[in-house]
Amino acid sequence: MFRNWRGVVLCTIIALALCGSVFASTALSVEFQKTPVVLQASDVLPGELIQGPNYSVRATVIGDGFINTYDLDTNYGPLRVESTALLFKRIGELKALAQIEQLKNTDVYMKSFRQVAAGPINTAQGLVQDPSGTVSNVASGIGQFFSNVGSAVTSDSANKGSLINSASGQASYKRQYAAHFGVDPYTSYEPLQKALTDLAWTAAAGGLTVKAAFMAIPGGAGFTVGAMGTADTATNLLSDKTPAELASINQSSLAGMGVSDASIQAFMQNTQFDPYEQTLLVSALAGMTGVRDRGIYIDKAAAAFEESVAVFLRVRAQLMNLYNGKTQSVKSFVDADGIPVLLTSNGKIMAIFPLDYIAWTPNFARKAQAVSAAIKQMSGISGKELWVTGKVNPIARKALEAKGWKVEERVREKLASR
Repeated sequence: MFRNWRGVVLCTIIALALCGSVFASTALSVEFQKTPVVLQASDVLPGELIQGPNYSVRATVIGDGFINTYDLDTNYGPLRVESTALLFKRIGELKALAQIEQLKNTDVYMKSFRQVAAGPINTAQGLVQDPSGTVSNVASGIGQFFSNVGSAVTSDSANKGSLINSASGQASYKRQYAAHFGVDPYTSYEPLQKALTDLAWTAAAGGLTVKAAFMAIPGGAGFTVGAMGTADTATNLLSDKTPAELASINQSSLAGMGVSDASIQAFMQNTQFDPYEQTLLVSALAGMTGVRDRGIYIDKAAAAFEESVAVFLRVRAQLMNLYNGKTQSVKSFVDADGIPVLLTSNGKIMAIFPLDYIAWTPNFARKAQAVSAAIKQMSGISGKELWVTGKVNPIARKALEAKGWKVEERVREKLASR
């Protein structure tokens, strides 16, 4: 059931940064743990996230010693999610879906929908009846990175005609609704993608404003599990700017950080980062004003090979930005044998990761040797800390602390608090 290969790159990104010279000595005295690790959802997730009106997380969770894989039963079919970072995104999307379904049962929505059916947009009847399919056709030549309706309709070509002008309004509404729900308007989760598209078509053609829609939702819009540490400026950009505009802004921001042109292009061309994820990651790094060598992180982000890795790296950037915002202590990024970690002004190495459950495995110990050598070659290192959003098994904690690491777990709440 568990797919070991999917965690290989994340394991590589994470494991090397975590400990000192452990394999030669500690590995012989500390018992290794077997994988997969079987956990209970109630032990690793907040209780309020385990079940919602349209989903439930299955009780058994499988971990590889770094990242958990979750299985969900949803109203839209079974769903498997790799990493808690991506799970939080999906749960936010499921909660948004529940609210959209509530909205569709209100008189306000039905009034706008009837106007759509009776109005001039009947010339685009196929789009209204099957917006997702049509959007796919419109976007087919754009490429994977701009594959949704929001990016497909940013062109002002005169050849597009009035139908695409309507679609441009639809794209704007889609971004606005997504921003209010706290979700990604370019999400790869098809049920939400279709629901947002349908809602935006009704809003654009039927005059359903975002304010009126949210006032009509029974009880108001409930909480969503949004992107932590997201600045208001980033939220406004995602709501107001087209994908092409976001790309231009992100490139300029990276250049302003001193990132090389080659690194910028490699990152911008990685289609695993949709405009939402790309903008949040760049915004997080931009928030680390004065921190040197942020290009080290961009180089690694450019290598993300699937969505779970891209979300993981975005959340990690946000965590590091929050840490720097609280402490104002980060001097630079440093490369520890290919692993970006933080170096503080007093010489401390900070390894901050959205890890789910750390177990002490042979893979962990073997890979730790390489980064140990890299850290030892750095001058002026005064200490090292590992901060993770999840839990650290007691065996793993013992091994890490024996080698001089200070270990902090469940740091998401600590960093997010004001």
